[in-house]
Formats: sequence, C-alpha cells, structure tokens
Amino acid sequence: MDKKQHYFLRLLGKRPGWPEDMTPAEEEIMAEHFEYLKKLVAEKRVVMAGPVWKPTFGLMILRVDSEAEARDIMRNEPSVSKGLHTYEMQPMILSLLMDNP
Repeated sequence: MDKKQHYFLRLLGKRPGWPEDMTPAEEEIMAEHFEYLKKLVAEKRVVMAGPVWKPTFGLMILRVDSEAEARDIMRNEPSVSKGLHTYEMQPMILSLLMDNP
C-alpha cells in the first residue's frame, strides 16, 4: 500500500503584472523553475504542474513522504528561493487520476 502523502500547491507571483511583463532575469528564474520541476516529475515527486489563468497562479501536486519533504522541495524551488513567488500548500487526497500521455 502506498504511504505517500499528496500536497496541493499554489505558486503566487509577488508583484502586480506578473507574468505578463517578466524581466529577462525573471525569465531565467522561470527556466530554472521548469527544469527543477521536470527533475521532480522524473523522480515521481511532482504529479503535475502548470499555470492557471484568471487569476494567475502556478499549480502543483506533490507526492512525498512527509510535509517536511514538501516544504524542503518548495524551499529549494528556484522561483521561491529567488523571491519571485510565494506559495500556499494544503494536504490533499489524490483519489482519482487520469492517464495523460
């Protein structure tokens, strides 16, 4: 039986106008963010991730052993660690998931 925990996360931009008017430095951070998440997907610690519009935020679902692991992932997430985003995190139960090839 799978003992993993799931967490729903919202990444929130820290300034008005985000992301429509990203600076070149912010674009670099977001490229790091994307590569970081791709690595976590390969490790099966990120179930899914992507942007949501109106209102704009990033959505992630983590699959981890503990809340401490989830917080460690977010502490090291480039857009959070470099001050571009804050995040909100909630525990969840992932009851159903469609295969998305």
